Amino acid sequence: MQITLINPPICLKDVYGKFEKLASFQPPLGITSLAGYLLQYGYDIKILDANATYLTIEDIVKELKKDPPDLVGLYTISYNYPVIEVLAKGIREAVPDLKIVAGGPHVTFMSEETLRETPIDFCCLGEAEESLHELIQHLEDGSKDFSGIEGLAYKTPEGEIIKNSERVRIKDLDELPFPAIHLLPPLEIYKPYLLHHKRTPLMTVATSRGCPYKCVFCETPSGKIVRAHSPEYVVDYMKFLNKQYGVREVTFLDDTFTLNEKRVFKICDLINKSDLDITWYGTAHANVRDMDMFKAMKSAGCWIVALGVESGNQKVIDLMQKGTTKENMRATSQGILDANLKLKTFFVLGNPGDTVDTIEETIKFAIDLKGHYPVFSLMTPFPGAPLWESADKYGSFDRSSFDRLTLATEDPVFIPHGLTGTLLLEKQKEAFKRAYFNPAMAFRHLKGLDSVEDGIKLVKAFVAYMQVQFTHINVQQKINSKIEAS
Repeated sequence: MQITLINPPICLKDVYGKFEKLASFQPPLGITSLAGYLLQYGYDIKILDANATYLTIEDIVKELKKDPPDLVGLYTISYNYPVIEVLAKGIREAVPDLKIVAGGPHVTFMSEETLRETPIDFCCLGEAEESLHELIQHLEDGSKDFSGIEGLAYKTPEGEIIKNSERVRIKDLDELPFPAIHLLPPLEIYKPYLLHHKRTPLMTVATSRGCPYKCVFCETPSGKIVRAHSPEYVVDYMKFLNKQYGVREVTFLDDTFTLNEKRVFKICDLINKSDLDITWYGTAHANVRDMDMFKAMKSAGCWIVALGVESGNQKVIDLMQKGTTKENMRATSQGILDANLKLKTFFVLGNPGDTVDTIEETIKFAIDLKGHYPVFSLMTPFPGAPLWESADKYGSFDRSSFDRLTLATEDPVFIPHGLTGTLLLEKQKEAFKRAYFNPAMAFRHLKGLDSVEDGIKLVKAFVAYMQVQFTHINVQQKINSKIEAS
């Protein structure tokens, strides 16, 4: 059977807004993992990464019409759902008999709506390796009964939408083959985050699946039970990437890479023993027990750690169910800096319970933590996150258009009681200015320059940032225009 897996096109401006010049499109991890899994069963797999190869919806439809596969798979994420709608319709019109299956975070939590609103035939929910394989087997056999495939939602010929029982997730991740990187375009054409990579080619890697924490703003398609690759598997894969594809940097996309500290120490030890020349980016939760772990990470090639802080007010942190304290965040941030690692911190403005005063606390806390790359986003609940359902208790939330659920919105969809969209945008701009335009930040970056390339990237980022900060955008005028139009 011939199967084409598609990473649909996104517009960086649509997703990242005014921060598009600082944005990235990285190698797609999900569809390469699916492709690797299916290849072991002898299927003919093709990947179309529209972002890396600048394919439009029209280009993709023409490609499928010219050489139709037996099944096409679409990766979905909520902010790109309007593209999925148009793409699925175009595929159906061009190749009426082609079966369409969708996977990814959006359809995991919005499968029934997706099947009702689009020509998509099937949705694989959560981790899709086994459910997609079983679906393919049924299609090969000519079966019309899909009711026994766990983790699948589908539309019958009569238009009835059926959602099967949840699939038990894969327990031993080491049983999975390596992702099919060879089906991607050359890794050199991908665009990493400007300041968040040391070297290229870069590849994204997930060493675990699932997250045990209960943050109200976060959706977890892989569930709350964490399963992880063994340290041996992780380092073997890194060596494979380096040898076969010349990969010189890895971005670990785990929800929390440092969750099992003993495992991290072992990974670092194996990297050092292998003499593997790869730099890498990891993520951490604030509840770190042994700060020496960061020194081990540094010795094994890690150069930057990202930490989700979110707020500088403990009551807001508790309301978000972060499961940690400001004291832990401060201690972990210091542990990262003490290991001579770069620190990237994530903050969210406009959280449930936020006021002008708590936002001020957050900005001050961000400056106080001395991070190299503080990021200030506006609260945007996504389908599958608890806040998607409960946001109305804490403010106004517009669920009417998925394309507004962007990473760097200029049009806030959630506004806490007592605040306004205009104020949130003003505070976001103020937060970036105060965090980056101060002598301490300038000194940190100049002190941390390791090469001429680092200096060039820093200058490029500064120019892009200045363009963002000093472009005069009359936000209130835009909002008033929308009100008048409605």
